Amino acid sequence: MTDQDHPREIELEVESLAAGGDAVGRAADGRVVFVPGAAPGERVRVRLVEEHRQFARGALLAVMTPSADRVEPPCPLFRDRACGGCTWQHVAYPAQAAAKQASVASALRRSIGDGMALDAIESPVAPYRWRRRARLHWVRTAGSQAALVGLYAPRSRRVTLVNACPQLEPALEGALPALHTALAPGLFQKGEIDLLCDPAGQVQVAVRGPCRARAAEALVGQGGVVGVILGRQVFGAAALEVEPGQWAQADRFAQPSSAGNAALIAAVDRATRPREGARILELYAGSGNLTRTLLDGAASVMAVDTRPGRQLGHPRLRWQVGPVEEVVADLVGRGAGGADGEGLVLDLVVLDPPREGARAALDPLAALGAPRLVYVSCDPATLARDLDRLSQLGYRAVRAAPIDLMPQTAHVEVVVSLELRAGTA
Repeated sequence: MTDQDHPREIELEVESLAAGGDAVGRAADGRVVFVPGAAPGERVRVRLVEEHRQFARGALLAVMTPSADRVEPPCPLFRDRACGGCTWQHVAYPAQAAAKQASVASALRRSIGDGMALDAIESPVAPYRWRRRARLHWVRTAGSQAALVGLYAPRSRRVTLVNACPQLEPALEGALPALHTALAPGLFQKGEIDLLCDPAGQVQVAVRGPCRARAAEALVGQGGVVGVILGRQVFGAAALEVEPGQWAQADRFAQPSSAGNAALIAAVDRATRPREGARILELYAGSGNLTRTLLDGAASVMAVDTRPGRQLGHPRLRWQVGPVEEVVADLVGRGAGGADGEGLVLDLVVLDPPREGARAALDPLAALGAPRLVYVSCDPATLARDLDRLSQLGYRAVRAAPIDLMPQTAHVEVVVSLELRAGTA
């Protein structure tokens, strides 16, 4: 394509928000154009920065006709397009939720066509100040006195200095000055910093990358920081109690907000009922965020994870550490799931895989023959792929419940209930 064929600057009508976060419109030649920073219903002028036969990407130059859903972003870094931590601060929250509902419906259209019910999206999290967990990046250039600590710029690995963030809980934001003054001089090359706070406002920091141990140790006691993890070394608190009875560490996964986590647990509670006397297998169990709920009424729970955090203890709970697909395949090989196995006859399997989904575990999982599955997903695209495979393996998706756990971003969580089709076992 040449500039004569397609002008580098065009005007278009914005139709929707895409699952990846960009706004979407169509050029006069019919190509889809992705435009970060635009809002549905707007007419905008864009510069085409990437062109393909079927689609293009544009940089927003001007909003000719503003959307009724456009709002003023509270963060100057977002307004200046310097930080990629958020994608939708310029869009009113009801429109964000509607876009997420639409993205889930689009991704799961095959399951919906097969009779699955799709609930209205739940929005339990405040639009701002919800993050109790965050990941920052750093880079230190030659000759500088300290590393630059912040977040990546949009579609870039360039680090933008972050001194404040409206997404962070006050305790996390309060720790930022100490990171810049006490820790940054001891950081080298590049790396990541994970932050976690508990309900009392205590902060734990995990540093991944070249760092002087004395700088990490000196951070304890500053800016609300009570613990620092640096590789195998721990200075101060080794874990924080983020929920009653649940301990977490900054370098392990935890749901980013307490309100969102409560809503997710409630959704899983509803989806897994009845549990009275049930024998449950939980895959990708982490440190037991969902396990405590599953134990309520269950006869037994086997929790599986490659790298579990501080494990929950309970007389009806058994932990199995290892790659999920290998553990499940081993259970199948030992005859589990059937009456002639080693006693592990399953009534329910709950899986909460990472963003890439559970593709490798699905075939052995289906071989276990559990009559019910509950799949918790943070990515509708990989969820749709896995639901298609589970359908081929004999399971039917019955209901999907989307939850917005991360306002100002395009991320959405979905809890799906599945049943084994009659005659499959």
